[in-house]
Amino acid sequence: MNRRNFIAKTGASALLATVSNPLSATPTKLDDWASVRADFKLDTSKIQMSQFLLASHPSSVRSAIEKYRKGLDDNPVEYYESNFVPNTRAVLKAAETYLGAQPGEIALTDSTTMGLSLLYTGLKLKAGEEILSTTHCHYSTEKSLEFAAERTGATVRRINLYEEANQTTVADILSRLKEGIQAKTRIVAVTFVHSNAGVKLPIKEMSTVIKEVNQNRAASNRIYFCVDGVHGFGVEDINVEDLGCDFLVAGTHKWLFGPRGTGIIWAKEDAWDMVQPTIPPFSVAYYMWMNVMPEAPLNFYSKITPGGFHSFEHRWALKDAFEFHQNLGKAKIQNRTHQLSTMLKEGMQSIKHIKLHTPISPTLSSGINSFEIEGMKPKEVVDKLHKMNIIGSTTPYRTVYARLTPCIINTEEEVMQCIKALEQIM
Repeated sequence: MNRRNFIAKTGASALLATVSNPLSATPTKLDDWASVRADFKLDTSKIQMSQFLLASHPSSVRSAIEKYRKGLDDNPVEYYESNFVPNTRAVLKAAETYLGAQPGEIALTDSTTMGLSLLYTGLKLKAGEEILSTTHCHYSTEKSLEFAAERTGATVRRINLYEEANQTTVADILSRLKEGIQAKTRIVAVTFVHSNAGVKLPIKEMSTVIKEVNQNRAASNRIYFCVDGVHGFGVEDINVEDLGCDFLVAGTHKWLFGPRGTGIIWAKEDAWDMVQPTIPPFSVAYYMWMNVMPEAPLNFYSKITPGGFHSFEHRWALKDAFEFHQNLGKAKIQNRTHQLSTMLKEGMQSIKHIKLHTPISPTLSSGINSFEIEGMKPKEVVDKLHKMNIIGSTTPYRTVYARLTPCIINTEEEVMQCIKALEQIM
């Protein structure tokens, strides 16, 4: 491929400065939750209560994937050269609109794990500086932070934000965070919604605590607030400016119902310099290296998005997943997910042989509901539910719970069936 011609044909330099003019799309008309459910090709003979692991796609996303796959199969090089920039712009613009982000603030990745690794191993830390994290984070966060510490000489310290998940309060979480921050703390790394116990952290309020600490610090010693947002992303009606963190990482093939193998990192502009690339980007940086374009400052997308050839039919169809959520309404999706989850938790709470670990209130929970059944191992519980055509899951942590996670494709009747099944499992 003649890369000089590629620049001329596609105007690749436009990705450096801004992302605009997304490809037009006609919104799918989805009038009620029944039509939303029908828009997915799910096996409805089973009650799907684990869509948050690896989601089915709505029709708009399926159609987009097939369109891009056909174009790449028919004439891969010309199709790629003609479509890379406009399709990437469209994805970024849709992501910016969904998150309330500014142009250039979003890097594209293949998963939450890739995003966490790119962020944490790229942090410009010094020996003796500290990463403050929690005991509630996923393996991917723990290992990425360990790799960052090994590379830089920084240290990692983990604190409990609560002892009993279902008894925690916002005030207790904020108090523990404030007490946990020390003079050498430079990074606070947390998880928005804990996929083991289902606790949703009050990120906005935690951001305020960190900002108050930063007011008494030099800019060179500020604390950066990093959030693994995957199990809040696609459920909670969030705007990154309001959330207040510096970085947000999320896979988009879970609650967003996006294409498999896609994800994002959002970075506030004044935090860009804290991260250096781990994988060479195939952005305008490439053409600067070729001396085809003059050296210029890179935005976060251009600096951090990994280079190489990706599954473009999936990445480009991510635009349609964002638009699916925007068309339905973020607040509407949040409220529906909270409604079904609260209904499920209240039913669980009334069953004597069940211990519910997730807080009842949507203030401290989202769509994940974790529990135990007295005298049974979590995998036994999930296996029995599977035999009853209810697809649950277990938590991939040192402490294992069973989980049921309703989302907008589920019905009240399915939630009631789950409660009835749990009453019968002994």
